Order: sequence, then C-alpha cells, then structure tokens
Amino acid sequence: MKSISTGAEILRTRTGLVSAFLATAGVFAVEQRAQADGIVRCWGLHLDGKCTVPADLGPCTTVSAGGFHTVALRTDSAVRCWGFSDFGQCNVPADLGPCATVSAGFIHTVALRADGNVRCWGYNGDGRCNTPADLGTCATVAAGSQHTVALRTDGTVRAWGDNNYGQCYTPADLGPCSSIAAGGGHTVVLRNDGTVQAWGNNAFKQCNIQPGLGPCSSVAAGSQHAIALQTDGTVRAWGDNDYGQCYTPTDLGTCSSAAGGQDRSIALQTDGTLRCWGSSDYGACDTPLDLGTCSRISGGYYHTAAIEKSCPTCPASLTGNCRVDGADLGILLDHWGPCPTGKAGCSGDLDADGQVNGPDLGYLLNAWGPCPN
Repeated sequence: MKSISTGAEILRTRTGLVSAFLATAGVFAVEQRAQADGIVRCWGLHLDGKCTVPADLGPCTTVSAGGFHTVALRTDSAVRCWGFSDFGQCNVPADLGPCATVSAGFIHTVALRADGNVRCWGYNGDGRCNTPADLGTCATVAAGSQHTVALRTDGTVRAWGDNNYGQCYTPADLGPCSSIAAGGGHTVVLRNDGTVQAWGNNAFKQCNIQPGLGPCSSVAAGSQHAIALQTDGTVRAWGDNDYGQCYTPTDLGTCSSAAGGQDRSIALQTDGTLRCWGSSDYGACDTPLDLGTCSRISGGYYHTAAIEKSCPTCPASLTGNCRVDGADLGILLDHWGPCPTGKAGCSGDLDADGQVNGPDLGYLLNAWGPCPN
C-alpha cells in the first residue's frame, strides 16, 4: 500500500509522433473529442491503478471513487470500472445494460439501471449486494463502506448490508426524500422539506444535525462525518474533525455540489472550481494545477475523482482543461489530414472544414495559453 502516484495525470491516448512530443514535454495526455465534456481526472493514492483512467474510457457523466477502485458512467450509459478488483467490484456484469448513475463503496459497486432497477456486485459481506426483491424502481443509489442505500422514485429510502450501527434502519417517520448519502457506518438523507436527517454510527456526532442548518439541496457523507449543501450554496459539515474536514474554508464561494472522502471534504464551486480540505494523505486533496472547470466530484478512501468540462469559449482547448498547450498540439498533429467523417469534423478540425491542416495549427498557436474564461 505504498504505491503513490507521482503526479496528476491527464490521461489521453497518444500514438506515434505525438507520443514522442508529449514524452519530451513531460506531459501525459489523453485524446478526447473536441469540446466533449466528461473527461475523468483522478489523483491521490495510486494503488492498484485506481487513478489510471482507461485510455479508451471516453466522455463520462458520472464518476465515483470507492475504497481502492473507481467507477464511471459514460455518456452512452455504459459503466466502466478500474482499480482493485479482488472481490470482483470492477467486474461489470455483461448483462447490466444502460445505467443512469453509479456509486462505489469500499469494495463493492452499485449501479442504477436506466429502467430504475438496482444492480450490485463485488464483496457481499453482510449482504450489501443483496438488492431487496421488493425494492421497486429507484431514482438514485449510494454505496457506503459496507452498506447500500437506495432512494425509490416515490421518495422512500431503503438500505441493506452491514447494520451494526443501525445504518440500515430507516426511521419510520422519515417521510419522502430527495437526496441520500452513505458513509462509513451512517446514512444521511435530505427530506423533501429541505431538512437533513441521519442515523447509524454516531461516535463523532456525525448524525447530530448541526443547529442552525438552513434548508438544503443535497447531502454527502465521509467516513465519519456528514456534509450538507444549503440552498444558498454554502457548505456545512459536522462529525469527525480530526483533520479539519468539517472546517469549511472561509473563502469558499457558492457551491453546486459537495462530496466526502476519508477524513476530507470536497466541494464544487458554481464557477466549476474544485476545492478540498481535511486530510491530504497520499495527495488526495492536492488538486492538479491544470485541472479545468468540473461538473462532478467524488471522494474515495485515499483518492479523489472529478469530471472535467470543456471550455465553450476556447475551442482550441482540445483536452478540455481550459488552456491551450502541448497536449492540444499533440492531438492536432495526430489527426493531421482529412477527418474520417469528412465535413462532420474531428479533433483538431478547428475551422470545421473537414480536415486538420495549417489553418487549424495557426488557430491553435494563436490561442496558446490559458483560456479567457
């Protein structure tokens, strides 16, 4: 467990001349369709390749970081998983079908199919992968360390798996909910009226909702703490605070989402900037300097994952990291010549004339540097 990533990698597929160019420049790059949102980035503990994003992954809509594995949902609704898989948590069922969302637990994986049915695979200790036969259609799912939680389309919450702390005992008076989160041994939910409720392991008072907590729009859970995003965009956290994971930065702007990891908290500001605080063991909170604006965030045991967005006002940023640099030049050179799809365009065809040539190179060089936005 001492294998640590030496730096954040922008994982892009390269061949031939471009590989040599990028190697010389000291850049790891991944090809992505021009202006395609959904580039998965990952950093922190690199054990078992959980931060080695597959080169052929393609654009994604959701990413979830687990104990020692990472799972992503592609834009075509297919699920991909990589990292530690000794318990089969990365063995995506062949008959899974298209999915709507995914969640990674410590050593199990949960997926919500497009038809609303829940599937689970990996380690099944305590029955965490035994989806109740009467569960019905669901709106979302959340995988905790050793238990699984589902939000049904009627707003009711169901949980199964390890129940040593009562984390699977849904309160009888809970009422309909709109957001769920599963932590180390506790469950956190957002009721339809905007109030937060939690139950399970309360050793660090992670189930004691903070006094003065205003109406919220979503909830998240770390190993031993809870996080809520208020409707005004502010983030609140409570529970274990040994590493300052509950001390929200004073300069944190308004946020659109929040996530919890092992001893840390993560927030996505409305401008797409990712912020992380708490323990940064193995670099889990060391956000890559070249990370662009993001659309999704997730915290695992000792790694963090995000989905990077493209820059609509900067089409020359082919990697979508909101800057034009050697990686973009590499993509352009690798696609030099007529586009396979003709006038439909391809990566590097910045003037949309169906081929990658001199004018595109000129456009890219003229835009070299950080994007204006």
